[in-house]
Amino acid sequence: MQMVVDSNQLQSPQLKAFLEASTANRAILTDYSAIEALQGDIVRSFANGMSIAGQYPNQIIILKTTQSVCQLSGRKAGLQRRLIDTSQTSGFADFVQKLKLAGSGYQPMVDELIKKARDADEQLNRMLSDAAAIAQVFDELTIGFSKDERKIVRDNEPFTMKMVDTLIKLVIEVSGEIFRTHPRAPRKVTYEQLSNTFIFRNSLCCCLLALEWTANGGAKDVKRHKIRNDMIDSHFATYATYFDGLLSNDAKALRLYNRTKEVLTAAFK
Repeated sequence: MQMVVDSNQLQSPQLKAFLEASTANRAILTDYSAIEALQGDIVRSFANGMSIAGQYPNQIIILKTTQSVCQLSGRKAGLQRRLIDTSQTSGFADFVQKLKLAGSGYQPMVDELIKKARDADEQLNRMLSDAAAIAQVFDELTIGFSKDERKIVRDNEPFTMKMVDTLIKLVIEVSGEIFRTHPRAPRKVTYEQLSNTFIFRNSLCCCLLALEWTANGGAKDVKRHKIRNDMIDSHFATYATYFDGLLSNDAKALRLYNRTKEVLTAAFK
């Protein structure tokens, strides 16, 4: 199995058990795993975050950055392969050794981690500053869903086909704007490829988040860091749709992943 690992599982017994269960199992790490691990005491925090993965370097797959993934085509052939950063994946064992050197004060590696942490902080701060605007958009996106349909969301029941159709039309609209404005969007996307693109799947995740927030009272008054955390979860959930699932202890993130898979299956089977 190939499971995307939420940052809250990097030091968990579940991750260790998963990797020990079979040498064929693979833990998938994204750039958001690193972003959340590079907080606090940078060297210690990142070393701790990679402590379990570092024991099984041949079972770790590192994905390309989200910015790079956004520009990939949605061709079904080679879909998973295109997501993988082959250089970082093959070099993960060496990276773990350098991480140990950083713990001993090896300055070049310490400097590299400091730069990564600075970039991570900038990304998190950008997401935080965007959170208020996103909350406003969340409430506006889902006006096409009825009271009964929102109850289905609250009760975590299967979506009706009408809900799926409404949602997919919304996602096509949202993702279309992102395809038009994103500097890294693929140049040309056919309808057959659309549902396999990261931009479309992440737009679907975000629309599902919007629907859940509005079904439970709206997002306008929610604290910005909660919206930002949800947006981070949307990336983990999106990546998990390309593999065998999401390893997480966050019920909302797991619900988002399962709902995204449900809608993709219903709409594009």
